[in-house]
Amino acid sequence: MTSQPLRFLAGPEAMARIRRDGLHEDMVDVVAGASGGAKWLALTRLDQALFGRWFRSRTRPLHMIGSSIGTWRFACLAQPDPVEACRRFEACYLDYAVEGPVTVAELTAHCRDFLDVIFGAGGVEHLLDHPFMRQSILAVRGRGPIGPRAGKVRLGLGLGAAGLANLASRQALPLFFERTVLHDRRDPPPFDLSAGFPTQAVALTSTNLIPALLASSAVPFVFEGVVDPDGARPGLYLDGGIMDYHLDMAFTPPGLVLYPHFSHRVVPGWFDKALPWRRARADSLSRMLVLCPSAAFAGALPFGKIPDRGDFKRMGTAARQKYWRAAVAETDRLADCWLEAVERDRVPDLLEPLLP
Repeated sequence: MTSQPLRFLAGPEAMARIRRDGLHEDMVDVVAGASGGAKWLALTRLDQALFGRWFRSRTRPLHMIGSSIGTWRFACLAQPDPVEACRRFEACYLDYAVEGPVTVAELTAHCRDFLDVIFGAGGVEHLLDHPFMRQSILAVRGRGPIGPRAGKVRLGLGLGAAGLANLASRQALPLFFERTVLHDRRDPPPFDLSAGFPTQAVALTSTNLIPALLASSAVPFVFEGVVDPDGARPGLYLDGGIMDYHLDMAFTPPGLVLYPHFSHRVVPGWFDKALPWRRARADSLSRMLVLCPSAAFAGALPFGKIPDRGDFKRMGTAARQKYWRAAVAETDRLADCWLEAVERDRVPDLLEPLLP
């Protein structure tokens, strides 16, 4: 089964439901989106297939929850023409060129330019009033040494201390960060706000949506954090992936959690990337269906991997752009595999266990 370009990994409850009833659009209540920088390029064509065809007749609410680049993908999907918005963002991202030393302020300004490309003239309002999508954008508010007036040294020391504390337990992270979700005003977020980490919930508005997206992707020392977003507690807001890298969460809606992902692993937090023993909780995965590239697919790409942010350091602009374009073109195979599987009702036969 894994010789296919796309894998279908299901938690126990998701597997039981799909094998009993097949996979149908109305079985899904939540779509999840991970942090991961340029790795999102592996998913752009799959996103277009999912939301250009499979979810096009949706009427009841669909919760879209993500951190960092996952929220940017969902901003595209919440536009009046999701396929065109994805293509617009994809083209802009593939054309992106930066040479020589670049400051944090300049990179942050480039992020704002990307968001302008995604939203255009009326895209913010369309996301906030979307007929069925309900966005939840994850960020963290710094605590203790990680505050609005923290310089590089203090911020670095705070992050280092948080990383060391996380080695002992993820439950130490609230000493340094407050999980924050900026969510659609029409519905509560799709997870238990008291489970895992206490969570600040803030309604999305036209004034805090762009700051929320910038905060959720504000990798420390790469992009500027967001200070005091409208409606939220005062403080410095940073990358939501710090706490929720791949969304190890207590989801509350009863339906399935569909997770187009670039990895077969669900890594709980940013500090856990290098900790192979730190795994997602079994109950977080039970109703989850992960769609991810197979190892064979990724290994056949140029350089034997999907794009990632490190490519900016490893390659010159022309070489990186050529590689990224070639890799994205290959991901049409992921979209084709998905469409063939759902149109021929083959998903139950393709399921593999989703392991913690």
